[in-house]
Amino acid sequence: MREQKRSALPPHLNMLPVTFTFFAAGALFFLAALLFGLGNMPHLVTTAALHSTEGILWAHMLLLGWATMIAMGASYQVTQVLLRTSTYSRNLAWLHLIAYVTGVILLLVGFWNWNRIGIVSGGGLIVLGVAVYTFNLGATYARGKLWTPVTVGAILSLLDLGVTVVLGTTLGIAAWTGWSPTRYELLFYTHMWFGLAGWLGGLIASYSLKLLPMFYVSRKTGTKLNYAIVILFQAGVWLGGAGWWSDYRMFSSAGLLLVVAALGMLVWFVRDVRQQSSGKQPIGAVIVADVLLTITFLVALVWVILHGWHGGAARSYTVVSTLILYVVLGWFSASILAYLSKIIPFLWWAHRFRTKEQKKGAVLLAEMVRHDRLTLELWVFLLGLGLFIIGNMGIHSAVATVGLLIMVIGVVIYLAELSRVFRH
Repeated sequence: MREQKRSALPPHLNMLPVTFTFFAAGALFFLAALLFGLGNMPHLVTTAALHSTEGILWAHMLLLGWATMIAMGASYQVTQVLLRTSTYSRNLAWLHLIAYVTGVILLLVGFWNWNRIGIVSGGGLIVLGVAVYTFNLGATYARGKLWTPVTVGAILSLLDLGVTVVLGTTLGIAAWTGWSPTRYELLFYTHMWFGLAGWLGGLIASYSLKLLPMFYVSRKTGTKLNYAIVILFQAGVWLGGAGWWSDYRMFSSAGLLLVVAALGMLVWFVRDVRQQSSGKQPIGAVIVADVLLTITFLVALVWVILHGWHGGAARSYTVVSTLILYVVLGWFSASILAYLSKIIPFLWWAHRFRTKEQKKGAVLLAEMVRHDRLTLELWVFLLGLGLFIIGNMGIHSAVATVGLLIMVIGVVIYLAELSRVFRH
């Protein structure tokens, strides 16, 4: 379904309306998820909250409604930059957006009422949206024919997204047909593993290989060694997935070890990027995403040691829930917010000032937002996350509530500050 008509926008901006719609929808879901967390706080820090109706609803608001929606919107633009070509079909992208957003809303309503019709119809639309998205990006990659560590990593992460959706569908079938608790539990953790480590973790790691050198204005460029990063990471994802599925601890430990090794190599690469930065542009909130890569590596290293030494403790609810909260609200969310502080101004600047005449009197890209304020606000958000995690570990709902309230305030101010870019 190749489009014949040319867009009124330049080729590199023809996906801008789709991207910004995804961004807006994702931001609304994020704010709604944080407010939902505040309203359900006492229950969300109790034992086994991840398996409760509120916990499942909250997780899908954050992962499907926030992180995945932003990732999908950004991927349309990043893919065009990587391949130096336009997306295969903008009409398919709109179909993807409508099906996916509608599906997420129906699914969340279904979880809220625990209604089978809402869950099935919402899940079906999500599957349709993901299928259209995968085909559209796959066709774009096939047309671009430019294979780099970043494109390979992004494609493999897209495969992980497909597996995550299939496992999620299987979970729904298992819930209604009465699978054994043990089998359901293993399926549940395998679904989370592919979604968190494979899809979102793999995508952020892959895109960081391209985005961080750009944002740092660094002389450090990608090398063939970066292939080892994405291959090791994805090998770890699949080996770990086999371990969670089969409950074979040796596989899951080996998979974790490969993921940790890949993260360590990524941290070392980013260290060189930072050292070779020209410093001509303000780094801003991107420094937070940089720091979080190192923290994520250390957290993963500690978990793999614990997993190999005492698998039962590594899989305990306290440890697993703490890891998930850090990964989703810390690494994923803060990294997304940090990257948006660069992506949104760049896209809007390119859209707003397209001609030579417009560019002559244009504001400088570096001056479109206050990077110092955004960086401070993002650190405040992470401070709140720290309190929230402490409250979750100690089952202190008051501490968790204060932490989440700080997160809400930080995000609202951050998004308001970032939205000032549209005044130009």
